Amino acid sequence: MTEGRPEDHIKLEVCIDSFESAANAIAGGADRLEVCSSLQLGGLTPSVGFVSVLRYKYPDTPLYCMIRQRPGNFVYTEDEMSANMEDVEWLKKAGATGFVFGALTTVGTLDREACETIIATARPLPVTFHRAIDVAYDWKSCLEEAIEVGFKAVLTSGQEPSALDGVHIIREMQELYKDKIDILAGCGVNSSNVANLVEWTKCHWYHASASVLKKNVPMNKVSMGKQDNQPIRITTVDEVRMLKETLAPV
Repeated sequence: MTEGRPEDHIKLEVCIDSFESAANAIAGGADRLEVCSSLQLGGLTPSVGFVSVLRYKYPDTPLYCMIRQRPGNFVYTEDEMSANMEDVEWLKKAGATGFVFGALTTVGTLDREACETIIATARPLPVTFHRAIDVAYDWKSCLEEAIEVGFKAVLTSGQEPSALDGVHIIREMQELYKDKIDILAGCGVNSSNVANLVEWTKCHWYHASASVLKKNVPMNKVSMGKQDNQPIRITTVDEVRMLKETLAPV
């Protein structure tokens, strides 16, 4: 039986990359945090210090840590995989309760060796296969292999830019594999569309940032990088709370 049952209990995972977002997600009632750095880049591996402090402040909150060395594709070199394994080991010690990872081959199939390595390193903690599935050549074979190697969940937008666009594939995933793996519908999920997503996909987990642009943030006069002076997004208590209220069982 996969996580997220009974059938009428729908859960919310919120992705965060700052202490402020984490505090707001928890205050709003998030069931789990996906802990990242650099969400503007799609989410990268968080620091050990960040996870350690989150675990100390919120001892009862599940923390699933992203394992992703860099932005871009999900084809990893031997050195990158060595670093990924080191990150898993140290984040386990810091208090992670799960991980989020995905690796593909150059032809878009699941990189079985890389995925098995991370799952073995993370054991006994669960690992979610992330949106690498949305750029896989054949999502069905990729998902079936992800189940075979031991992933406990998959985060997906249905191979489209947003979960709303990918509802048909997400629903097919749920119908075919719901008894083997948790399907998390994510990307563009918010309080105004999540009720429709529940109706259309029948998933038991939804993934959102629940964020808005943070106002009145002082910016450096000189940028430290091309995206350094981009607007900052912060998870809000109200949006998380509205998502949870919409997902609550009738």
